[in-house]
Amino acid sequence: MGGLLDVDGLIVRYKTAKVSCVDSVSLSISEGQVLGLVGESGCGKTTFAKAVLGVLPGSALVGGGSIRFRGLDSDLLDMDKNSRRKIQGTGIGMITQESLSSLNPVLKVGVQFGRLLMEKMGLTRFDAFKRAADFLEKVKCPSDILDRYPFQLSGGQRQRVQIAMAFALSPKLLIADEPTTALDVSIQAQVLKEIIRLREEVGTAILLISHNLGVVSQICDDMAVMYRGQLVEQGRAKTVLRDPSHAYTKGLIGSIPHLDLDRGKRLQSIPEVPEDPATGCRFAPLCSLRCSQCSILRPDLMVNEKGVLAACWSRHMQGA
Repeated sequence: MGGLLDVDGLIVRYKTAKVSCVDSVSLSISEGQVLGLVGESGCGKTTFAKAVLGVLPGSALVGGGSIRFRGLDSDLLDMDKNSRRKIQGTGIGMITQESLSSLNPVLKVGVQFGRLLMEKMGLTRFDAFKRAADFLEKVKCPSDILDRYPFQLSGGQRQRVQIAMAFALSPKLLIADEPTTALDVSIQAQVLKEIIRLREEVGTAILLISHNLGVVSQICDDMAVMYRGQLVEQGRAKTVLRDPSHAYTKGLIGSIPHLDLDRGKRLQSIPEVPEDPATGCRFAPLCSLRCSQCSILRPDLMVNEKGVLAACWSRHMQGA
């Protein structure tokens, strides 16, 4: 691999679950890259992100794999909590989808922002507040926002505060987990614009977690598609969205409404599978391309003629 972040064969499951919610996932992110991780709600995207950041809940168990971050000799999974905490923010930052719960409701924005910069970057109180004000200005927040409490801000303003706090630490990698959830379209566009502008200024790589393919198409260089804890397709975002190689990816794209959709034509839907197959491809019960091999062996990600990685026996055999 040799990227900024290299995840190899990561396995995570919850104590009450029968199967792993992150099942042997390998993913590499390069410096400055914007990679979109997409899939339905509950497919394991956020659990993957929390494993990388080191904030998995106590009910989650890591069953295997490794996570390596450039410049560090140790596997992140082998580090203790204090060592992982030192990486959080300045090494790997995160923007969550729940901006209100991520901010302390009883502390003003300026106090929270200042303390974060003093703790993580060793700045003086004066320099911390100056840096906080500079980055809040970059995301076009009101000048008095440092003196406000989180509950006094709109949803868009809270998201901008999160973005400013994340980028002020100049992380090498930023994980943005559904950063525009619950925002209206105009605010969503503004937030995405600020994320990309700051990324260009700071040089941060971004892992964008989303189920919104429209957002992914706007800002991502590459994308990876996850289905029930497993990666099923990965490649250049424009290539995957224009001509998907996996049946699940095709279903995701087909489920998006378009203004030019013919009247009376139904959107594509992906039914729920009661339980995962004991062997083979997890999407096989729903796939129109399935073959005999699909129910026997789990397909690995294999590169096809488009330069896209796809976990599909049928596609692989067609290209062979």
